[in-house]
Amino acid sequence: MKPVIIANAYLRLVRLLEALEGASDLFRLDATEKKLLDLVAIHYLDNKPLLVSEAIYLSKIGSPATLHRRLSNLQKQGYIRYGDDVDGRKKYLELTPKARDYFAGLGKCVVKAAKLD
Repeated sequence: MKPVIIANAYLRLVRLLEALEGASDLFRLDATEKKLLDLVAIHYLDNKPLLVSEAIYLSKIGSPATLHRRLSNLQKQGYIRYGDDVDGRKKYLELTPKARDYFAGLGKCVVKAAKLD
């Protein structure tokens, strides 16, 4: 496949995401919140829920205080919820239906952008 075709597919994706973000309150997350939500979703997909303590110490994304604040924002906005471990000592991050809708919208953009004309 030619590099120009691949680049065009990526740019179509960027355009679709920009349009989607502008048309919906569902996509009003900052970069740190998006990264955190992506990581929660990846762990969810792998059937290995992300612990709150693990998320707070992801130093490549931000400081513990910043990450704690962003997790609180994601919860307030309805993207994540905190789930308890069996004995209640650990808290896991879980996706909400709103987060699943968010990823479904992103997935639709990827599929649409990947269609080569």
